[in-house]
Amino acid sequence: MNIIDIHTHNTLEDTVEMVEAARRNGVDNVILLGDVLRLGFYPTDKQIAELNDDTIKQIGNYPGICHGFCFLNPANDLDFCLAEMDRCITHHGFRGVKFEISLNCRSERLDPIMKKLEELKVPLLHHCWYKTVSKYPEESDPSDIAYLARKFPKAKIIMAHLTGCRHLGIEDVADCPNVYIDTSGGQPVADLLEYAVRRIGASRIVFGSDAPYRDVVCQLGRIYGAELNTVSKQKILCDNAKELLSL
Repeated sequence: MNIIDIHTHNTLEDTVEMVEAARRNGVDNVILLGDVLRLGFYPTDKQIAELNDDTIKQIGNYPGICHGFCFLNPANDLDFCLAEMDRCITHHGFRGVKFEISLNCRSERLDPIMKKLEELKVPLLHHCWYKTVSKYPEESDPSDIAYLARKFPKAKIIMAHLTGCRHLGIEDVADCPNVYIDTSGGQPVADLLEYAVRRIGASRIVFGSDAPYRDVVCQLGRIYGAELNTVSKQKILCDNAKELLSL
C-alpha cells in the first residue's frame, strides 16, 4: 500500500532522521510544510523566504520523495505573499500553501491569497484546533475553517489536526465538500477516525503524522488499527492526497 504523509515539518536538525523513519515504514512521499515555529508566530517576509528556501533545499536532497508547501504569514505584505506563492509553486513545484496561527482565517486579508490558490489549483493546509485553554489570539478553530470554506467554495482546504478538532470540528465542516481533514494532532483516539469516515466519508480524509513532533509509527497505527475496510484505508493513506496534490 502506497503512503503519502501530507503533514510533516522540515526542522533543520530532524529532517534526515524523519525521512529515514518514513522510508523504514513504507511512506513513499513526505510533504514538507516548513519549520513553522522556529522563528515565532509572526515571521517577517525575510524569515518566511528563508524557511521556504530550506524546504527547497530539502526537496533537492530527497528528489521524488519530498514535496513542499509554501509557508506564509498572511498578516505580512500582500505583494510579498503573492510573489512568494509564485516563486514556490510556479517556479519550484510546491504543492500547496501552509498557514499556521499568525492570522485568523476569517480575516479579509486572506481573500487575495485564496483567489490565488484557486488560480493555481493548489490546496491550503491550515492549522486548526479546538481549545479551552492556551489558545493563541489569532488561532483558527474548525468553525473558522468552515467560514473560509463557504466563502471560497472552489478552494481546496485541508483542516489540520483531526485529533485537535475532534467530533465538533468534524461536524463544523461536514457540509463543506471542499474541506479535507488530516489525521494528525496527537495520540490515536478510539473511534475518532471511524466517526470522521461515517460523517464525511473516507474520500475527505488524508494521512498526516506531524513528524518529527509526532512519531510516524504511532500515527500510522491510527490508520492500520482503525475498524475500516481496505479501500477506505488506501484512500486515507494515499489516494486522496495523490489526487489532491497531483502526485
